[in-house]
Amino acid sequence: MEETTAALAAVSSEPTGVARVGAQPTAVRTVLPAALVALGRDYPGLELSVSELDPIAEPAALLDRRLDVGLLHDYDVVPAVADAMLESVALLDETVYLAVAVDAPISTLAHTRDTEWILATPGTLCHEAALRVCRAAGFTPRARHHIDDFDAVLAQVAADQGVALVPQLAAGSKHPVRLIAVPTRRRTRIGYRRGAAAHPAVMAVVAALRASASAFVRD
Repeated sequence: MEETTAALAAVSSEPTGVARVGAQPTAVRTVLPAALVALGRDYPGLELSVSELDPIAEPAALLDRRLDVGLLHDYDVVPAVADAMLESVALLDETVYLAVAVDAPISTLAHTRDTEWILATPGTLCHEAALRVCRAAGFTPRARHHIDDFDAVLAQVAADQGVALVPQLAAGSKHPVRLIAVPTRRRTRIGYRRGAAAHPAVMAVVAALRASASAFVRD
C-alpha cells in the first residue's frame, strides 16, 4: 500500500499534501527549523505539520499513520528494537556528555556515585539511557529532579542542583556548565513506513533534514 501511494504521489511534478513530522524537543530547536524553511521555500504545495514526541512513542505514531516521518533515537546502551514495518536512514551520531557545575569536583562518571542527579521522566528513552550508563559504571543514580527539557536541565546543572547526561545537540547551551564525555553515543535516524521511501513528500523531508543536520558535527 505504501509503495502504491508513493507511486501515485510521484505523478505530481513536486511534493504536495500534508507531511507530518515527529521529533523530540532538541531536534525541534536545532535540526528542524532550517529544514522547514527550505521545504517551505522549495515546495510551497507541501503542508508541513510538526509534533513533539518522545522517541519511544514515534514508532507507534508512524505505524498508525499519525506521522509520516519521525526522528528515531537510540543509544549504545539502549539499542533500538527493529520493526519490520519501518525503514530508516542515518541522520546524526552524537557524543553524550556528563554535565556538571563548573566548579564541581567531578572528572569522571564514577565520581557521581554519591551525587544527586537530574533525570528525565521515568519511561522515556533518556531516563532509561541514564540509568543504564550509571549502572554500567557500578551505581544507580540518585534522582533529585525529573526534567525533560535539556535547556532547563542545564540551567539546573549550572545552579549546582545536580548532574545530568546530555547529548551533543543539547550541549550548545548558554548555561555555564562543564561537559565530560561518557562511553555511550546517541544515534538519530529518519524513520518512515516501509515502502514509503520513494514518496515525494518523504524524500523531500529526508533530504531537507539531512542537509540541515550537516551543520552539526558528527564525531
